[in-house]
Amino acid sequence: MPAGPMLRLLGLLLGLLVAALPAAVSAEDRPLRLVTFNLLHGGPWSSFTGDDLHLERRLAMIIEDLRALDPDVVALQESPVTRRRGDIAARIAQALGLAHVHARATERVFPLRLLGRLIVGALGFVEGPAVLSRFPITTSEVYDLPRCQRWLDPRVALRADVEAPGGVISVFSTHTSRDDCQTRRVAELAERAVEGRPAVVMGDLNTGETAPALGAFLNHGFVDGFRAANPTAPGPTVWQRIDAPAPTALRRVDYVFVRAGDGVAASVVSGRIVLNTPRPRGDGGVLWPSDHYGVFVEIGLLRRTSAR
Repeated sequence: MPAGPMLRLLGLLLGLLVAALPAAVSAEDRPLRLVTFNLLHGGPWSSFTGDDLHLERRLAMIIEDLRALDPDVVALQESPVTRRRGDIAARIAQALGLAHVHARATERVFPLRLLGRLIVGALGFVEGPAVLSRFPITTSEVYDLPRCQRWLDPRVALRADVEAPGGVISVFSTHTSRDDCQTRRVAELAERAVEGRPAVVMGDLNTGETAPALGAFLNHGFVDGFRAANPTAPGPTVWQRIDAPAPTALRRVDYVFVRAGDGVAASVVSGRIVLNTPRPRGDGGVLWPSDHYGVFVEIGLLRRTSAR
């Protein structure tokens, strides 16, 4: 057979072979896997009493469950740094090979920050939200939230800008008290501080989904990730008794809110409750990872192309 027809035949066969192979999925095409989880820190007196609600055992369970989920971004709440256990967010990040940032909320209990640092230093305990990321964290910022109801209960929102394959995403981790003005403030921050980037707000908002204050997120263009994927499932996340033989969670207060950015569409691919399985203890009882369950949401980000 002459060389020309032979080359054409080989080209045709190669084209058929390539067409038969599954299409490769780029990192940008793969859904972004998000998890939010309240760790249950064990209390500010735990460094003195030694009772931190089995934090070390629960930490091993949490790391095991997160490793199985293989998340891209994790938002933690009640993430402590203690004299006995060290920096829990840093330990989880190291175990999973993730970057992380942490906000020390309890240092902000008094207007004079130095006084707060001295007190938490004496206690050997500080806690606050954290963000863990498979991708580089380019910048981060901590925002004080208003204390409309509890003046000695400092709450913050932590923002981390994550360099994901499809572009920068602003990720917020927060743990609000049962305070509507804090809920509304977080929604405002997430709408104003991201400069047109896609944004994700994750955390324990201590607010049921029918509360009017939670509508602030919807008003600012956010989508409730779990609810979008599960229109009718109750999805309770709190309060689980950590030594109970059966589930005790009754309310949904942990959320993943997602908003598209300028030129970037965002869609919810899936969502479910996670970190909600106990492990047996040596004494015949069981231990749950926390008094909260986690929320896992996959989102798709697609860069829009302008029409010509």
